[in-house]
Amino acid sequence: MITAKSIHAFSHTLDLLYVEDDPILRSEMAFFFEPFFSRIDMASNGKEGLERYNEHFYDLVITDINMPVMNGIEMIEHIREINLDQKIIAISAHNESDILINLIQSGVSSFILKPVIQENVLKVLYSVCRDANAQKVNLELVETLNEQRATLEKQIRMLRAQTNATAVKHQQIELLLEEGIKGEENLLVKEYFERDEEEEDKVLFHPNDCDEMLEIMEDGIDALSRFGSDGNLCHIEKIGEHFRKMSSLLYLYSPFLDPLAQSMEELGSVIVADTHRVSDLFSENQQHFFALMDAIRNDIEGYLKRFSVESMAMKNIHHIHKPTSLSIQQVIGLICPEEIDAGEIEFF
Repeated sequence: MITAKSIHAFSHTLDLLYVEDDPILRSEMAFFFEPFFSRIDMASNGKEGLERYNEHFYDLVITDINMPVMNGIEMIEHIREINLDQKIIAISAHNESDILINLIQSGVSSFILKPVIQENVLKVLYSVCRDANAQKVNLELVETLNEQRATLEKQIRMLRAQTNATAVKHQQIELLLEEGIKGEENLLVKEYFERDEEEEDKVLFHPNDCDEMLEIMEDGIDALSRFGSDGNLCHIEKIGEHFRKMSSLLYLYSPFLDPLAQSMEELGSVIVADTHRVSDLFSENQQHFFALMDAIRNDIEGYLKRFSVESMAMKNIHHIHKPTSLSIQQVIGLICPEEIDAGEIEFF
């Protein structure tokens, strides 16, 4: 036997939209439905019901058929265009076959005939709420699995980036050596991560700037991940905007960070100017593209960590930028190959 308790077991987490033009019946049925559902919203016609539906997700829609402005069947057809799997119960005072056929063709889950009998309502609610609850649980499980998958993919990318960043850095230093850097500059490259003599003036990253730049770089990697998921070029454009925003912050520390800021600005501009080329490069070799972008991010994080406590006002600060600027120029060269000189080496 179907009881209110057995229905509540399936319905108590569900949100209901109830559409009925008769104010007395609407009030009575709302009072009847109230113990069963987590949330109940009401509307007096199909147009108003559709507006409510567009503002909020409902697990179940219960609607009258004959209503002014927009009838129930029209509203159901519009709802089906939005969500083909929406659970819907139709209520009608008519039992003509053509009305029932229209309801079935509209995809209603079940229907109730007026005058409304409580026992019939309980039977319909039980089966439909059971299915709606199962649908809700499945959607929540899928969403949870997708979130866990995204988290794992991000962790894998970070591990790969940490591994590949070292290889990319070695390639950069080898390229610098091949370009014929001699004497003191060779020594400076080898001491890339060592402390330098500080001058009297102290030029440090402001904590607020550090936080903002870290957020910008993280948002850039996230935008690349989102592009990998949905292929929307707007994410590529956002990456370029992030690099240009980063450049603006680096220029605040002129002249110490001018070479790095200029490279960031140029990279942001070429990404925005040719999103399709960036998309093609990403599709050709996602892992290496992520590695090179992560190498840039890791370098920036290194700068922020080092120069938030150590002065930038050092005689060899411009040499420290060389490997990072080279990473950026490699990405620029991939996007705009016509700008690569004949003697330069590509990493892809």
